[in-house]
Amino acid sequence: MPTFTRDKTTETKDFNRYTYYSYELRRQVKISLIFRKIRLFYIGYCIIFLVAAYPYLNYSRLAATGLIVLSTAYGILRYFRESRMEREWPRDFWLDLFDYIIIGILVYITGGLSSFFYIAYTIPILAATIRFNIKAGLSGLGLAILFTGLSALADKINQGVYYPMAFYLIFGLGTMVFAAWAINGLMGDETKLRKELYNSSVTDPLTGLYHCGYARERINEEIMRCRRDGSSFSIIFIDLDHFKEVNDRYGHLIGDKVIRHVAAVLQSSVRRGDILSRYGGDEFLLLLPGTESKDAELTLQRLLRAVQSHPYYVNGLPLHLGLSGGTAEYPCEGQNPEQLLQVADQKMYCKKS
Repeated sequence: MPTFTRDKTTETKDFNRYTYYSYELRRQVKISLIFRKIRLFYIGYCIIFLVAAYPYLNYSRLAATGLIVLSTAYGILRYFRESRMEREWPRDFWLDLFDYIIIGILVYITGGLSSFFYIAYTIPILAATIRFNIKAGLSGLGLAILFTGLSALADKINQGVYYPMAFYLIFGLGTMVFAAWAINGLMGDETKLRKELYNSSVTDPLTGLYHCGYARERINEEIMRCRRDGSSFSIIFIDLDHFKEVNDRYGHLIGDKVIRHVAAVLQSSVRRGDILSRYGGDEFLLLLPGTESKDAELTLQRLLRAVQSHPYYVNGLPLHLGLSGGTAEYPCEGQNPEQLLQVADQKMYCKKS
């Protein structure tokens, strides 16, 4: 027989989700991983074009080979380097200075201002802006301009080199694809985090159900909808019987597990469109859109049987739980959330007595 209990490790992980600090750390690690992957693949992309540009240049194969080995080793090292859990600007920005140096060398040996590789600065500038702030992005832009200018002034090897226009076009489009990859990865993660933040703002951390504030908002929305459509809905107010005795006998930790257990049983027994929330300590509220009072009573009886047939186990022994509940229908038994809750609460206590 199922007990509907949760793993303790999962509970701890769930609670850690509800802090801004944990979200920020996850965001930083995720962004770092995205750019580590992009750096490695983009280095390979640049190497392909470096090999393609070799017939147009006068530098030695040794220089080209050395740059390829250096940049590849750097990309692999940065990929497998463990991410720092905290990012500080400007100290960590300078750790990425080697990205600009490699691109600067690449621009230098491929013709300075005539080179198409200066477009590669887009990736580290984008990374600095996203990972840190706009100030870091502007600093990266300044470095790119500085290195490009210096390479153009100092280049005596490949002056007057000309590449086919296709080199500029294809390399630029490819760089845009890598930039889009970075932005897509970031936005996808941001969307996921915003969704989790929203869920945490409307749910009860103990049970994972909606909290009472969200339930009241949904009731108000149903009232407005029913006024437009001339329809009705019902609510069910549920309370555990003698729950104080459970806390007194077994302690509050067991009491919390009992609450989670009951919440899981109730959640598994409601329809998909119904809104179940934890209203208070051992109280639950169920919103039934488009349901009349007689059907709400049938639903209440079904929920009571479900909880009774799934007792919570303490040290292998079943702890049978009693429930009481009351229903209220809009608009015949209340015109606002307070009136509906009062009616359902009165019916529940009449059944308790």
